[in-house]
Amino acid sequence: MPLLVERRNRMRRSREGRVVNFSPYVNRLWLAAAILDARKQAGYTTDRLSQETGIQRQKISHIETANRPVDPAAIRLILDALDVAAASHTKIMRAAERSAAQGWWKRYDDEMGPRQAQTADLEAGAATIFEYQPFIVPGLLQTPDFAKARAEAAHTARSRRFSTARDLEARTTRQAILSGAAATPYEVVIDEIALLRRSVTAEIMHRQMEHLIGAALNLRAVTVRVLPLDTALTSRQQARTAFSYYTYTDPDDIEIVTVDTNIDDMILTEHDQVKVYASLRSELCQDALNAADSLELLTALEQEHLTRR
Repeated sequence: MPLLVERRNRMRRSREGRVVNFSPYVNRLWLAAAILDARKQAGYTTDRLSQETGIQRQKISHIETANRPVDPAAIRLILDALDVAAASHTKIMRAAERSAAQGWWKRYDDEMGPRQAQTADLEAGAATIFEYQPFIVPGLLQTPDFAKARAEAAHTARSRRFSTARDLEARTTRQAILSGAAATPYEVVIDEIALLRRSVTAEIMHRQMEHLIGAALNLRAVTVRVLPLDTALTSRQQARTAFSYYTYTDPDDIEIVTVDTNIDDMILTEHDQVKVYASLRSELCQDALNAADSLELLTALEQEHLTRR
């Protein structure tokens, strides 16, 4: 990206919301577990903590279940009441401040779509991202033309304030995590059928295939792998839908899975649920072509779309 364009993008993002390299949502999840653990270790009930801090019992419940953003001042009152040790106090307050941060996506989440805003939040602090996509080119690798065509096709599922222009702008901002010195490692397994299906015009798909090949060749953080149609999966449990698997090193080695549905993204954080998708990820990585062979297949498919134009 030209330096002037990148500078403009940085300035726009600074106007629209603080650029964060962490996920407020993930910090809120970690914070919830930390406060619950601190309360139990201190031997406090929710009622007693409410009485000593003046914080409503329902608000404490919201904090401990990560149901909504929290006020760091309330967290400080809770930590003081529970007499939390200095080292833990500092770490928890850091998570509280982060959980209350406003990323760029918050300024126009209705216009870009709440699902994409949530995805941008999760991506912001990820150490690694793995994605399986059986139906369509993944959003982080979509061209503007492809993304626009799919956004227009999904018009019945969006809010009244949805803006295709803002949606595309947000997607471009999200895609910035794949480039630069601090690029997020991103591995995607795409089912071959997603690359053959006519979800857009042949001309748009041809350009999209060129873009996929370029990303695979030029973005060091990106690994594109294809699951061929003729792969034998008779002994596999098989993923039934698209999913993304996020890992985080800060805070504390959290793993989160989002499962794509037609209504909403289901967010999984429980260990037993995440473990199922860890197994699926492992099998997909075993069954998909390696990066070099995937590139060869992508090139052949790109030529096939060229003949359809």
